[in-house]
Amino acid sequence: MIGILNAYHFDFSPGNYQEHYNQDIKDFLTRTFSGEPIRDYKIARGEWPLSFDECRLWVITGSSKGAYDDVPWIHQLVQWIIGAHSRKRKILGICFGHQIIAQALGGKVEKSAKGWGVGVRSFEVVNLKPWMKPAQSKLDLIFSHQDQVVQLPPGADLLAQSEFCTNQMFQIGEHILTMQGHPEFSVEFAKGRLDVRQELIGRKVYEKAVSSLSLARDDRILSQWIREFAKLK
Repeated sequence: MIGILNAYHFDFSPGNYQEHYNQDIKDFLTRTFSGEPIRDYKIARGEWPLSFDECRLWVITGSSKGAYDDVPWIHQLVQWIIGAHSRKRKILGICFGHQIIAQALGGKVEKSAKGWGVGVRSFEVVNLKPWMKPAQSKLDLIFSHQDQVVQLPPGADLLAQSEFCTNQMFQIGEHILTMQGHPEFSVEFAKGRLDVRQELIGRKVYEKAVSSLSLARDDRILSQWIREFAKLK
C-alpha cells in the first residue's frame, strides 16, 4: 500500500483547490504504481498513520504552508520524518514534502529572494543513478514554489539542479527521494493555482508561466524513475 501524507488539507472549506489536488496526486500514483492500493492521510486534519509499517511507500505532498511554519501538524510531521528515516522507510517528498524532509533531517529551507518558480521549467540531472531509467540529463516539469532548500541535510546526495533552484532533487540512502517539481500536477490544477496567485506572483511572471503550461513535460519519465527507486513493482 502507498500512503499519502496529505499536507494540503489544512483548510476545512468544501470544494477548494485542496480537494482538486487530492485527485491529481491519486491519479499520478495510480499511473506510477498500477494496482497498488492507495490510502490518503489528511495529516493537517489530524489523520495520521498508526504505524510506520502501514504502507510500503510514504508520499509527502505539496502544501501552501512552509516547512518553517510554526504549526502543530508541521512539528508532528518533522518528528514523523525523523522516525521513518531512522527505520529506513521508503519516502517520496514532492515540493513541500521535499522541503520538510530536508529541514527535518538537518537541512535548511528559506523563501527565495529570486521570487516564484512557477510554470513549466527545466532542470539538469547532475548525478545519474542506476534507477533513473530511461536515463535523461534534462527534465521539464511544472513548478509552483517560492520556498527552496538552501542547504541539504547531512548524507543527502544531490541529484538535480537548475540556475533558479540549486537543490532540485536529492536522495538519502536507498529509502528517501525528494524533488521540488510537481510530476503529479495537471495543467488545469497548475493554471488554477497561478490564477489565484496572480497578484502575489506579478503579471509578467504569471503570463510567462501560463504560456509555458502548453510545453511538453517529463511527468512520465519521473513516474518511471520513482517506480524504479521505490522498487514496489
